Amino acid sequence: MLIAKEFPEYLETFAEINLTDLLKNYDLIKKHASKRYRNKNSSNRSQKISICSIVKANAYGHGMLECSEALTRHGTDYLGTADLNESLQIRYGLLKKKLRPKILCMGALPPAGNFKSKAFLENVVSNDIEVTLIDLERAVILNKIAKNLNTKVKVQIQVDTGMNRIGVRTNDAYELIQKISNLKNLELNGIYSHFAMSEESGSSFSKKQKEDLKALIREVESGIQKINIRHIENSGGFLNSGDDFFNMIRPGITLYGYYPDRRKVKKEIGLTPVMTLKSKIDFVKKVKKNESVSYGRKYFFKTDRYVGSIPLGYGDGYPRGLTNNSKIMINKKLYDVRGTVCMDWIMADLGPKTNIKAGADVIIFGKGFPVYSKSEALNTIPYEITSMITSRVKRVYIK
Repeated sequence: MLIAKEFPEYLETFAEINLTDLLKNYDLIKKHASKRYRNKNSSNRSQKISICSIVKANAYGHGMLECSEALTRHGTDYLGTADLNESLQIRYGLLKKKLRPKILCMGALPPAGNFKSKAFLENVVSNDIEVTLIDLERAVILNKIAKNLNTKVKVQIQVDTGMNRIGVRTNDAYELIQKISNLKNLELNGIYSHFAMSEESGSSFSKKQKEDLKALIREVESGIQKINIRHIENSGGFLNSGDDFFNMIRPGITLYGYYPDRRKVKKEIGLTPVMTLKSKIDFVKKVKKNESVSYGRKYFFKTDRYVGSIPLGYGDGYPRGLTNNSKIMINKKLYDVRGTVCMDWIMADLGPKTNIKAGADVIIFGKGFPVYSKSEALNTIPYEITSMITSRVKRVYIK
């Protein structure tokens, strides 16, 4: 029995990730956010705006390690993750590249009552992950771990200014921060919060969240200590609600080329989609009038048509909810997807006549054909669509 050491890949469906466009988006974001500090009337005009590039959830489907490496080499101040496992994956992955970026884990530590593994937190502390704290119990555990390792760990406090997800409530935050500041092996480096309505330009609720956080930080700086990093602005926040009191922004979806809600954003800044999901026409056949296509017979052709079958489906992250409600692009022309989205296939109506043959290139979404039409058809956001592209779809990185 012969076992091949390598199998050459013939990629029909793949996600092309353009790292040059990722870095161009980063530069556009930095330029836009930095304008507030060039304002002559700004009290903080000598202050540098820092950027925490959000790479959680596999960099919104784009590849966490690859995007983290590119952003680190390009000069991002922080990488932002959703949990400690992501943080350690980045640390280990980039150490192999001789890179050691600052990493802010924005997820919570394990609850004190559920905490099992001392070794896991020792790993977090010894690998210099900046940790988010939301209560005293977890702070005490982290302090003890750091003390045992004879080191200090940098922490940031997440304040709940109205999101009602996680974080210490604004009214309780000063007391918690005071107690945490007394823990000798913790170094309080930042205070932050999350907007609940960042995509809404001029939101009165966002304004209140900002003012509440600013008041808290001023009180902390007056009574406890100086806070190095102050942040609340995600992609929608820095586009719609810039405020020079804060000195770090957290771009996520904008890095990858999309606006949180392009219908509501105050100003577009020239972003380019980083991921282009590509495939090919695998088979072309002529379908007769009144014949159906795909499972459930949910689409019948009214005239004779040519149908192209594309090897992509919900097993690749193309949502079944797009049945009879999406388009693909071939040679810069749009074609309707017809019939139920299968696990491995979608079918496109190529018209009553066609020159398209098997092997023709197909763009599902991306550069020149952004994902908005698909996210809006599903009443969702671009983040969800790019994040859903599964591991079965190989990522191909270009510069």
